[in-house]
Amino acid sequence: MLRIWFNRTYSTTMHTIALLRSNPDGSPVHVLGTHSDPDSPVLTACDVTEPEPEDDVLGDDYVAWALDVCRRHTVEVFVPRLHLDVVAAARERFTAAGVALVAGPAAAARFLEDKAATYEDAVSAGLAVPPWRVVRSGAELLSAHAELSRFGTVCLKPVTGVGGAGFRVLTTEPLALEEVLTFPSDVARVGEVAASLDGYAASGQEVPPLMLMPFLPGPEVSVDCLGDEDGTLLAAVPRTKVSRRRLLVDDPGAVDVARTIVARHRLSSLSNTQVRYWQHPDLDDAPRPYLLETNARISGGLHQTALAGVNLPWAAVQLALGRPVVLPEPVLGVAFTTVSTPVRLAR
Repeated sequence: MLRIWFNRTYSTTMHTIALLRSNPDGSPVHVLGTHSDPDSPVLTACDVTEPEPEDDVLGDDYVAWALDVCRRHTVEVFVPRLHLDVVAAARERFTAAGVALVAGPAAAARFLEDKAATYEDAVSAGLAVPPWRVVRSGAELLSAHAELSRFGTVCLKPVTGVGGAGFRVLTTEPLALEEVLTFPSDVARVGEVAASLDGYAASGQEVPPLMLMPFLPGPEVSVDCLGDEDGTLLAAVPRTKVSRRRLLVDDPGAVDVARTIVARHRLSSLSNTQVRYWQHPDLDDAPRPYLLETNARISGGLHQTALAGVNLPWAAVQLALGRPVVLPEPVLGVAFTTVSTPVRLAR
């Protein structure tokens, strides 16, 4: 029985665990889950659970704790999401302990967390990226907003961040009554954000770098990828959504962007690249895929790729164990939607 460990991760990973249990080889698996939230639904999908340490357990201390977990639970495969770069950097220590990591290179994971550095690198690779500016002060924000406004609506996000945390659409319009009477939105006033940056700096705190770029209105295409140690793309499943309808799409342009990044950074294991189609008014004759970001880890929607007839999580585990991986050609053009379901907790 293969013993697999997931540390703190997305709630949707419970579906990924289900894919591992229903693997095409019919191999039994035993899953350990650790999390700081005892009510995480991921834990309900596991055979054994354990709490994560406090958030101040970092670096070598976290690696030491993780190695102890592996020893106590005879873990054979570790799938890190939390502290992925730290764990990947200690790969030799885990290998020596008989533990295979479902994780790509540590250097690539760290590099790709910096969206500004990723964009600079993508430009040198010949990929299209939106115009962007990095700001740390109110004056820089106002200047960048004025410069980028010629492309339309401008948005703001942290240079490093996970998911949509910190994403805001910027506006100079005053608050409208319609906004008050509807659900909260991600719209923020340019002047207020500028004032908050300056106020933060005035308090003696370091302002984290923020990125401004045009808001690209086209649908996002998210490409779930599996690569090998040489940076060869073994599988790619693009997915997108329009309103409630979600689609697994045949999108060679989006896959080519992902392939370039996987090869350039030798992204072995699972990764996810996101693009939007846009037509730069000065550069493009037609819309083309513009890179949004690449994450060197499993995505929250990875389980959706099973509708293409491929089991990417199981393939990633086999790859980590050094076993041959043979995947069928993904069946694309599948339409689906998602629903929330109740998950009964242990207590």
